[in-house]
Amino acid sequence: MKTTVVPAQITTVEDKIAGSLTLPQIMLLVVPLILGAAIYAGIPPKMHLGSFKLTLIIIQYAFFGALALRFNGKIVADWLVVYLRFKSRPSRYIFTKNDLIYRETTNEKEKITREINEEKKSDIKNQTRPLTLLEERNIGKIFNNDSLTISFKPSKKGGMDVLLKQKKD
Repeated sequence: MKTTVVPAQITTVEDKIAGSLTLPQIMLLVVPLILGAAIYAGIPPKMHLGSFKLTLIIIQYAFFGALALRFNGKIVADWLVVYLRFKSRPSRYIFTKNDLIYRETTNEKEKITREINEEKKSDIKNQTRPLTLLEERNIGKIFNNDSLTISFKPSKKGGMDVLLKQKKD
C-alpha cells in the first residue's frame, strides 16, 4: 500500500496551474500580453510594428517576466511588496510625552472658567463663620464639664467625628 505525507499547513501550499507556474505568476505573464496588444494597437502608427513599439513591448515583457521569477520559494513580486512596505515605514521612532495626539485639548476660555469654578467650590468648602457668644459659652460649658468625656476620631472622608460620653461613676 502506497502512502503519501500530507503537509500540516495546507493553506500555505501553492496550487500549480501550468507546470511549475502558480496563479500569480501566470497573471504576471498575461498582463504584458494585454499591454503589448494595447501598445501595438494604440500608439500611432496603429497596427504597425515599429522599433519604438517593439522596444516598449520587450521592456515591459522583461519587467513582468522578472517579477514572475521565483527566489527563495517566493516570486519576486512578493519580495518587492515586502521591500516597499519595509521602506515606507518610518525608520526612527521617537517617544515624547509632549505629543498631543491622544490628549484632550481645551482653549483658554474653558481653562479659565474651569479654574474659577474650582476656586469657588474650594472657597465655599473652606468658609467658616465666627462663633457667636452664646455658642462659645455652650462649648466652654461642654469642655469644662467633668462628667463628660470627649473623643475625636478622624472619619474616612477626611472629616472629624466628635463623640461626647457621660462618665460612669
